[in-house]
Amino acid sequence: MLNNPSPYNKLGAIIFFCFCLGFNASAQKLFTVKGVVFKKNTPITISMANVANISRKMPETTSDELGSFHIQAALGDTLLFKKADYTPQFIVVQNYMDQSVYMQPVIHLNEVDIKDISKRQALNNVMDDYKKKGQYYSLDPSVGSVLTSPITGLYELFGKGASQARKFRQYSKEEMERIEISKRYNRPLVKKTTNIPDTDIEDFMLAFTPNVEDIRIWSDYDIVTYIKKSYAYFVENKSSLKIEKLY
Repeated sequence: MLNNPSPYNKLGAIIFFCFCLGFNASAQKLFTVKGVVFKKNTPITISMANVANISRKMPETTSDELGSFHIQAALGDTLLFKKADYTPQFIVVQNYMDQSVYMQPVIHLNEVDIKDISKRQALNNVMDDYKKKGQYYSLDPSVGSVLTSPITGLYELFGKGASQARKFRQYSKEEMERIEISKRYNRPLVKKTTNIPDTDIEDFMLAFTPNVEDIRIWSDYDIVTYIKKSYAYFVENKSSLKIEKLY
């Protein structure tokens, strides 16, 4: 009489199967994504928009005078479109078809940009796109999900789609923190507090950007004091400071 396979053998087979799925997904070849960038709700094309594949380390490209662009990507990669006076736009490459990308102009209301609100919405929209793919139930699968639904749970842990979503979520988290910091530590405040020359303000702000934990607990007085002390140090040590660009 044949013995029934043990649970460990079943789990081993499932793990092997899921690793094979992950290997096949990761073996996807890059292809050229083509498309046109438009101003939202109009047929007007946008030239000189920056296009980046934030899922991979590769050179950025720009749209031409007709708004056309092309960039290397694989299915599941996230593309970021940026241009001055437009809200950044994210799209997930889901097929091999040409892409139509619509960028929202930045709206000014009482001289206050609502660009950050639009960017937050754009990031949330991309996360929704990942969730709608139906390849996993959550971005942080629990041990319980692996035991109750092994194939789904293991794909959430090792699958390429889930990995891309987690990577984008980290990028989104960092962007949200930058937005939060910029609401209280920004160029107008720094210039008002220090009268810093325009030639120095970018280097100063990059070198002395406070972290988001401090921004959340500091009062306005604390921020102004921090800027003044940091600027005094910057003036005395500017020649020896190494400013690391973020782009």
